[in-house]
Formats: sequence, C-alpha cells, structure tokens
Amino acid sequence: MKVNLKKLPVEISETDRFRSLHLETDSIQSSMDISDPIHLTLKYTQVTALLLLFNRHPTNITILGLGAGSLTKFFFYFCARTKLKTIEINRQVINVARMMFEVPKDTSRHKVIEQDAMDFLTKKNKHEVLISDLFDGYGIPKQFTQKKYFQTCHDRITKQGIFIINLWGSDKNTPRYIKELKDIFSKAIVVESDDPGNIMVFCFKEHFKFSSNKKMEYRLKLLQAKINFDLNFFYKRMLKRNKQLFENIHCH
Repeated sequence: MKVNLKKLPVEISETDRFRSLHLETDSIQSSMDISDPIHLTLKYTQVTALLLLFNRHPTNITILGLGAGSLTKFFFYFCARTKLKTIEINRQVINVARMMFEVPKDTSRHKVIEQDAMDFLTKKNKHEVLISDLFDGYGIPKQFTQKKYFQTCHDRITKQGIFIINLWGSDKNTPRYIKELKDIFSKAIVVESDDPGNIMVFCFKEHFKFSSNKKMEYRLKLLQAKINFDLNFFYKRMLKRNKQLFENIHCH
C-alpha cells in the first residue's frame, strides 16, 4: 500500500530542552534545541555539515524534505550567500516547521516549496548541492530508494555537484542502495552518524578533488569555531570509513 505522504499526521513532543517532530509514529523526524534553534541536534544533520569541507561556498543548495527544518535553518544562517530551496509535500509539516521550529519565512534567497520531490525533479534544473532527506514514520518511502531515483538525482546536479542522501542503517537493503550509488556516481563517500543509525552518503558526479589534509583541517577549524558540536569526530570517521579514497589524508 502506497503511503499518502501529503497527508501524514504531524505530532510534536517536547522536553525541557528539546522539541521534536513526528510523522504518524513515535520516531523522531527532527529535533530542535529550544535554547539554540539553529544548532544541529541530531547526529545525521551534524554529519551533513561535512558538505562545507568539500564546497565552502555553495552557489545553491536544494533540500528534498523539510521535517522541522534543521538543515534548512543551518545552511540559511551559515551560508549567507547561498540560494536555498527546500521541497516539502506536506503542507502541515511546512506550517508546523514555521510556527514551532523557527524556520524563517521565504526571502529572495530562501524558499520552502510545497511540492512532491519526484514532481520537482522532473524539471531539468541543475543543482550544485542536492540533499535527499525523505522519511515517513517508518523509514524512507520506497520510491526514494530506487535506482531510477538515484539516477535522476545524478542527472539533476552539475558536473561539480554533490548529491547527499540520508539512508537508514537498520534497513537490510541499505548496502544495496550504497552499491547502486557507487555504480551511478563517480565517487560515493559513506559516513555513519551512529551505530546503528542514519548513514549519510556524499555522492560526486564527475569532479572529485579532496584538498590536502592541512587545508581540510584548516577549513574544519574555521567551521568548528562557529558551531557547537564536534564535527572533527565525523571528519575522522569519514577518513577512516573511506580510507581508500583519501590515501593521502591521515587522521592525527
């Protein structure tokens, strides 16, 4: 049975410190630190910030799936020159994200668009960074784990573009999804956010150039000074998990 993503019920839970969004089940879709709404609370969102080591100043970022808007807020405030689009099918999710999770109103460089991600991708527009963060209460809807979907996302990014997808580590099919991504893209970097937990895959179309360890650590140091989570932890995890791609980069 196909789930109607457009009408999934949205629920909110709250503790003294955190406010979380749920779709149909108790699973947390997104979470916000009430005292620091821009902070990336969930580990998979923190891993996604590694993007800024590969591309310090993206011209544009498109996010498929809003949730409570953690990634949207982070890139809106930390990438002041980047044009940002977030695609979300569920109008209630958009309303709740704005009312309860401080997602900013649309501006000249930031828009939340109410649309099905598949329909959005039928347009031939090219994206420098395309992030797939599409979950319902039970996992990733099947249409967003198909090889055809991965190929479409490949075709929609620029030659120097990056496609990032959030996968679920507990899904027995995740190794197959990763293999298919590696078949389609020239390079695919896998980073586990936790064990078990979400797995982020950074996929590169044609251009892949990882700077020297010294340059990367300098970028990391600049980023780390602006955020209040340990990005260095995920950087080292990335190097260790993908050491065959980074043979000239060494963890210290």
